Amino acid sequence: MHRSSAKAPLLQTPWMAAVAAILLGLALLLLLHRYAGIRHDAILYLGEVQMQRHPEVFGRDLFFLYGSQGRYSLFPILVARLSAWFPLPDIFLWGTLLGLLLFAFACWHAISAILPQRQGYWSWLAVLCLPSVYGAIIMFSYGEAFFTPRLFAESLCLLSIGRLARGRWRSAAACLVLASLLHPLQTIAASLVLWPWLIARDRRWLHALWGLLPLLVLAYAGITPFADLLRQTDPQWLRSLQDSWQLYLLEWGIEDYRILIFDVFLLIAARLLLKGSFGIWCQSALIGLALGFGATLLLADGLHLILPTSLQLWRVHWLAHLFAIAAFAALLYRHLEERDPARALLLMLLGQLIWGRMSIGWIELMLIYTVWPWLIRGDRARLKPLLGALFAGILLLLLTRHVMGEWEAMNAAAMRPDRYPLEVTILSMPLLALGLPLAGYWLWNRSTPALRIGLTVAVLLPANAWAALTWDARSQQTRAIEAAAGTQDVFGIRLSEHAQVFWEPESLVATWMVLGRANYFSYSQFAGQMFQRGTFADGRARENRMLPLLQESKRCMQESQRNPACHVSAASLHRACMAGRSPHPDYIVLPYQQPQTALGEWHVPSLLSPQAVVTFRIYACRDLLTAHGNG
Repeated sequence: MHRSSAKAPLLQTPWMAAVAAILLGLALLLLLHRYAGIRHDAILYLGEVQMQRHPEVFGRDLFFLYGSQGRYSLFPILVARLSAWFPLPDIFLWGTLLGLLLFAFACWHAISAILPQRQGYWSWLAVLCLPSVYGAIIMFSYGEAFFTPRLFAESLCLLSIGRLARGRWRSAAACLVLASLLHPLQTIAASLVLWPWLIARDRRWLHALWGLLPLLVLAYAGITPFADLLRQTDPQWLRSLQDSWQLYLLEWGIEDYRILIFDVFLLIAARLLLKGSFGIWCQSALIGLALGFGATLLLADGLHLILPTSLQLWRVHWLAHLFAIAAFAALLYRHLEERDPARALLLMLLGQLIWGRMSIGWIELMLIYTVWPWLIRGDRARLKPLLGALFAGILLLLLTRHVMGEWEAMNAAAMRPDRYPLEVTILSMPLLALGLPLAGYWLWNRSTPALRIGLTVAVLLPANAWAALTWDARSQQTRAIEAAAGTQDVFGIRLSEHAQVFWEPESLVATWMVLGRANYFSYSQFAGQMFQRGTFADGRARENRMLPLLQESKRCMQESQRNPACHVSAASLHRACMAGRSPHPDYIVLPYQQPQTALGEWHVPSLLSPQAVVTFRIYACRDLLTAHGNG
């Protein structure tokens, strides 16, 4: 594809500008995507890795007992092989860093192929520093700072886009195949954007629809998992799945749809105003959203089909949201280039309201932005400075409100930077997260060579050093638990490999990675219920058994400051341990001093002081039942 000199790659600019541009992006990446440990879905993939290593132990775990999504990904197998040489906490730490760097590179590779260089650089910075959340209940985001195959699959999909935009079809296909081997759901979702783009270039790609026929044949033949393409979720299972919220569009809230609406708005604006290659990709993202959300609404919300629900085709939002964020910055660049700062301020204000979760004003501002060319036409052009001042004033008020709120939060955290880092506080406001880097970009372009060297040495290099030093933002408790990985006798006893442990409050990392044992029950294990009905049915039975204990434990945690002696009742422990229709745990771990005798204690050490961060105590169910019977 022909490329003009205006679209030359960033690294073909003078070397100092290229280095500064990379350093600015790297500092933002590390500051805003800090590592908090093995958390969120990384915990589930930790379990998948352990299942690969010790199937005789983890095959009894609720998350794996009826099958899990790990069988559709090479990721657990690869990490399990790697764990033979390196500790799991180190793999998850450095793997996350590698994934983030790959994601940043893949973003630039894609964006630089479809936008002019300077406009593309603004968009790249926006993707790195503006809110990346998508979908329901702010559960998902692209470029996540934890170790899962999603991070690598997203990077490979973006590399595929960059290769397609450059006409490199074979390498684009290879990237897409690798992505599908790591995380099929994210890759299928991205394909809903890639396919319309391919059709726009060559309508023969419509013949890809014929590929649905073999799937229907497999479904009618009852071959797993395709048989679930035509099977409905039963009412009980459906009610449980609806509790997950993100699976069904009709369960989403206004907050979720507001971000989606803004993304659609930005993509339409970019398609109309920017045109060119980027405009076509925004159009493809809009079509992909229509396909993914339409299919989800019909097949999951409407017909309650099992496989379409599990595929979560609404995940196309991850790529559409990324393009929308890029469009936001590209539109800002265009408005400033056209010497229309008032419209740029209007767009920034609109973004701040949406991403700052303000519930008023954003619909009106969308309308004003849409009719802007008519609004300032002819004699009304004199309104532009007045409107620009109004938008700037509102932004200043929002900034003041943000500063006051963050100041109160910092006071609540006793001004401790480990609990509330100042730089993250500053960059947590979208206006500042993008505004400050762009201000630095503006200053760089208007500086002398000597001043540029000074900015690099005095600002960019220290910022990167600080970002690197503080990127590992794990808490003391998280560090201590991860440091004990594989130390199965932390309680002073060795548990049978067939033991099932209930840990309260939930800590799958401690159960799976420290003790190396199956976890009896946690709500995180319900993440697999969309793929297997058995997980739902058995999980609900276990939840019912443990519910009194969970409720009392929650109360104790809420009252811990004023009632340190709070503990779980003997009746709740007896209910958890007694024989019944559902299996019971063998051991229960609690952070409270119980009247019953514990088998052992684990004083989780602090890395900064001799005092323990927390003390966990383990109780054997057979002892608890005996004590209750004697009582």
